[in-house]
Amino acid sequence: MIDFMKFDVMLFDDVIANVDLKPLESDKPYVINYIEGFNKQFSPNPEGYITKVELEKWLKWRVFPETRVNADQLLAALGLNSYNRWAIIRKTHGVMADDEIWLRFKGETLKHRDVTLRKSLYYPDDKKDLSN
Repeated sequence: MIDFMKFDVMLFDDVIANVDLKPLESDKPYVINYIEGFNKQFSPNPEGYITKVELEKWLKWRVFPETRVNADQLLAALGLNSYNRWAIIRKTHGVMADDEIWLRFKGETLKHRDVTLRKSLYYPDDKKDLSN
């Protein structure tokens, strides 16, 4: 079963952070970062609680903006009727076209090649099975 309250922040197939949105002992999300660096680190501290505002600020960069010209078409393609950042992230795993960071929810076994938008760039030797 997939637990959408816990996820790993991935860089390609490497876990760079663990996030628990509803830890037992607090109502604040809890993050463990495994790397340091402004562009890739999930939160400023190596480990600890973050505010929901900090979480939303980070997640905002993992979805297309509500004001995007073709937002309604993108929502329809995802099977969504309205703009909801968390619903979009659950469907897209927070994959963006311009970086290699994505979210893998607890219980999933996905790899970067399963979710990337630029498969031919990252995995040019992958061949589609044309026998089906």
